[in-house]
Amino acid sequence: MTVKEELAMIKEGQQTLAGLDLEKKKVYDEIVEKIQPEPRLESTMWDYIFNGVQCYIYDIEDLLKNRKKSLDSEE
Repeated sequence: MTVKEELAMIKEGQQTLAGLDLEKKKVYDEIVEKIQPEPRLESTMWDYIFNGVQCYIYDIEDLLKNRKKSLDSEE
């Protein structure tokens, strides 16, 4: 394989990954639109959904539960 072919392969990989990032962002934006999270929850969701920080699911669960309690008390 020539350097030119290898470089083309690397560029193609970069473009493919950039497209995947756009798809991930689209999925994230749809979730945010439906949930309408507070800033802290939105930030944590971003790290969990987009960056794949798996341990944040526990933080998200707590934030959702606390938000639910807060909404219940306002009624």
